[in-house]
Parts: sequence; C-alpha cells; structure tokens
Amino acid sequence: MGKEDAGANSEREYLRKQLQYPDWYIKLEDYLKTQIYPVVHDNPEFMRQRNGFYSLVEEMLDKGGVPLAREGLNLDAERKPIDTVVIHHTEENPDITLERLNAIGFVRQYAQNYLHGDVWGKKGLRGQPIWSGHFRDFGNGQQMTFFAYHWLIRPDGRAERLLEDGEIGHHAGNLNLESIGLSFSGNYEHSTPPVEQIEEAAKIIKENYSFVENARILGHCEVMEARTCPGDMFLGQQGWKNILIAEIEK
Repeated sequence: MGKEDAGANSEREYLRKQLQYPDWYIKLEDYLKTQIYPVVHDNPEFMRQRNGFYSLVEEMLDKGGVPLAREGLNLDAERKPIDTVVIHHTEENPDITLERLNAIGFVRQYAQNYLHGDVWGKKGLRGQPIWSGHFRDFGNGQQMTFFAYHWLIRPDGRAERLLEDGEIGHHAGNLNLESIGLSFSGNYEHSTPPVEQIEEAAKIIKENYSFVENARILGHCEVMEARTCPGDMFLGQQGWKNILIAEIEK
C-alpha cells in the first residue's frame, strides 16, 4: 500500500470514529466547513474526496452506525401554504441512489442546521443528535430520512417522490416553509437537461401544483444569490427555464 492510500485509509478511519458520536458534526466542524460545505464547481478531485465522505456516511447510516435522535420536535409544524416551486439539480451522477442522496442531505442540510443550532427558529439543537421526523422504507424497514427535496427527476423522465407536500425540505433558505423542492438528477452546471426530464418536471407541476403562479417557479439561483444551481443555462432568453414554463402552459 502506498503512502497516499495509507493516508486516505487513515483519514477514513478517523472520520468513521467521529461519526459514531451524537455530536459528530461538531467534532468534524472544521472539516465540514473547509471540505464539504464550500460551493465548488468543475473540480473533479474535490468532488471525488467529498463523495468519499458521503459514501462513508451512507454506509454508516445503513448500518445504524451514526447515532440519531429517538424523538424530536415536529419541525413540519411550521409548514406554510405552498406558493413556490424551486428548481434544483443534484450536481451528482444522474444515477445517484436514493441512499446516497439521503446521506448528502444528512450532511449538507441537517448537520449544517444543527451546527447553527437553529431550525425554523427552534434553537438549542447544537450538540444534539440529529432528528428529521421523516421516515421511509428503503426495503429494510422504516428509517429516518434526510432528503432536501420533495421530488427527484431522472434524465429519462422517471420521477421519485422524496418528501410529502406537508413535509418541509431544507433546500431554499428562507423559502423552505412555503416551497416545494424539485431536483433534476444530474449535473447541469453548463448544460440543458434532456427534454424528457423537463417534460416530467412540467407534468409534476401541472398535476400537483397548478395553483403556483409561473412567476413563483424559481431556480435555486433566484432564491439564494450565492448559488448557480440549477446551472448557468437555466436563466436568460435562451435558458431552459423558458422551456419548462412553456411546457407547463401547454
């Protein structure tokens, strides 16, 4: 085994040990803030390292190796009437598994909120084991889940519901309480999604959220200035947002 491989294994074991604590996100706070949370595009090596951590978290969640809260606040009690749909892309492999997407939400959304200690104005969560109040069956019985979005749409047009409409997703900052998160599976930072994917998104919006005005169908980048999601070809006269709106209006 080379020095580089040995170093990677050593780091993985260190991360594994920290993840076994209820407040793992505090023990790994510096690592998360420097290696996981920064917005980085077009850097394959950085993404490779980041996905190595997601893989470890996914594995440990599956085996019950990360301590989770056994009960917690009803965070969905703050849900407001839906008036907005926010469009995202995962910026990951289009074939990403739901288990991996769940691990990413656990790290990027829930752990970050618990670090701040404030979720929907409810304070005092920092240092506590994480609780979402959302449960799904992946085939191994009911498990707590940490999805950020309500819908995931694959490039071939297959759609998967991740959260119920009454459940709050952690995806759009101040608009979380009244919005639906709809994510395109894949990396569209510099490209347009397949027509099947856009058509399915329009279908979901028409069938489930016809009451949402077109002006309230927004890209993540329109909600949070520091984001480019769902990619730099979403907005503008030739942007695929216009294609999506046109499909909705058919």
